[in-house]
Amino acid sequence: MAERWPFDEWKRNLTDVLSFTSAAAASFGLPAAGLLAGDPFTAIVDTARNWLTGRKRTFAFAGHDLTLTLEDLSVEGSDLARAVGQYGQLRILARDVDWGEYRFERVEVQARNVHLRPGTKPVLVAAPIRCEAFLSAQAATRWLAAVSPRLELAMHEGVPQVGLAGAPWLRLEIEPGAGGQSIRVVPRALHLLDRRLSLRVPAFHVPLPKLPFDVILTAMEPAPGGFVMRGVLPEWQRSLSRADIERLLATMRDQPEA
Repeated sequence: MAERWPFDEWKRNLTDVLSFTSAAAASFGLPAAGLLAGDPFTAIVDTARNWLTGRKRTFAFAGHDLTLTLEDLSVEGSDLARAVGQYGQLRILARDVDWGEYRFERVEVQARNVHLRPGTKPVLVAAPIRCEAFLSAQAATRWLAAVSPRLELAMHEGVPQVGLAGAPWLRLEIEPGAGGQSIRVVPRALHLLDRRLSLRVPAFHVPLPKLPFDVILTAMEPAPGGFVMRGVLPEWQRSLSRADIERLLATMRDQPEA
């Protein structure tokens, strides 16, 4: 007997999700979503924008508490594409981000090719996701303290230098870079009092605290007051069953300020 295509089940599950999302949006006082009645992704974005923007919030995220203040949330895509579950690009901008061992002054996330994949459970997919974050020199020093409490990091005319506590006359000039799951450090010079001595020694890697969803670090560059870090996640997906959406919307609605 030929195998039956699961189209009827896909349609039934998607219809359930859409009908619930439409009712949930109305209960939150949000307008109907675009051309696709009960569009789950648009309902989630609208709820986040209305309930979270400008407020410091804490969520459970990938095994740690994530605290942030959402500054902007936007979607770039046409209504026609949205009607068939193709949403385009999602942009998230947040400040004062605190997650696990990470402390970022600002974070920008761009999720591209966001779309709804039909199935026995509709799935929201984005590929790729690119992240950019600003890490202050003070936060980077806390990472160094895990290697040795005697190490200190300072920026001199935009150039990072590592020194020893109690020995300001000796500093190591470094060039940071990306190593996937680590920071690649290239020693460039030794500063001894007022003298700069060039170095030619191999680079070494400093392991990063675990990144969520195995994000790959692609760049790390000095910037005024700290560093700009960039990373990429090739693909991300999440189930959008009725229970999943109900839990996510309720979490955003009921979240107290941190």
